Amino acid sequence: MAEDQFREDESAPVFFLSYARSRNRVGAPPRDTNQKVFQLFVDLSDHVVELLGLGPGRTAGFMDRMLDGGQLWTDDLAFAAGHCQVFIPLISPQYLRSEWCAREWNAFTRRTARPRPGAEPSAGETPVIPVNWSVVERPQVPAVVSRRQMFTPTRLPSEIAPQYHEEGIYGLLSLGSNGKDAYDAVVWRLAQRIARAYRTHWVEAMVPTDLRLLHDRFEEDGHELA
Repeated sequence: MAEDQFREDESAPVFFLSYARSRNRVGAPPRDTNQKVFQLFVDLSDHVVELLGLGPGRTAGFMDRMLDGGQLWTDDLAFAAGHCQVFIPLISPQYLRSEWCAREWNAFTRRTARPRPGAEPSAGETPVIPVNWSVVERPQVPAVVSRRQMFTPTRLPSEIAPQYHEEGIYGLLSLGSNGKDAYDAVVWRLAQRIARAYRTHWVEAMVPTDLRLLHDRFEEDGHELA
């Protein structure tokens, strides 16, 4: 593939944050039930801008805040899913039950990925970086998800990685000041992992135009990228 074919749309986000949207409970006062996800998104975006030196016109990430549980395949969402270079699914029991999240997963993983010229990705690393949002029992994780390498922070104080695996990022945020140091460290390492995936992998653009072509369950797909 010629070098100029690795050029990307400068209006495309670097990463796509895929999450299961929480809905307000019936009778509960209106509030932003996804504020913890948005905090993660903002922190990751700030770090990725810094790590990649993105210009003022480049968007670090995409997070869909317009939908309540997935109701409409908007042009913005389709463009982001079809052009972003890194996919970050926030794994939780709710995520794995969501038909909408399965569609987002499939929209990205059916695209063709290859190493960038001169890059040597580490074994097992791909542009799909599943993150432990809230703890899921291993038997509940579909094979198409479990065969992906779950993000694990390294080169941190010995207690931080186990705390992340036991609590998830949602848990670290919920612990307040008790989880802040671990949260900050984990998110910084995640941003570094995103930046590395961006530098080492190229994912060809393919914008989904028909929801019927996307899987609404987490299942193997013969087109799925490595």
